[in-house]
Amino acid sequence: MPSPSYTQDLLEKLRALPEDKLAEVIDFVDFLRDRQARTGSTRDERLRIAAAAGLITLPEPGHQRSSVRDLPPAVVPGKPASEMVIEDRR
Repeated sequence: MPSPSYTQDLLEKLRALPEDKLAEVIDFVDFLRDRQARTGSTRDERLRIAAAAGLITLPEPGHQRSSVRDLPPAVVPGKPASEMVIEDRR
């Protein structure tokens, strides 16, 4: 968090700006906040971003799903189910 003297100095500079320049500063601050929200630095933020983009559908609260119960296990010829590895193909 910035020191009180730094904050006070910034506020004085903002007060000295003309109206049109102050509007530019406000737009820039909004841009920075939006960009920060899109960075996805935590797991929850990345999930929120992916859901907002329509890439994933988040589960409904209280919904239980077990892929083993809902779908039969995948079978890979020549490998027992316990040795299957799902690869990331990005």
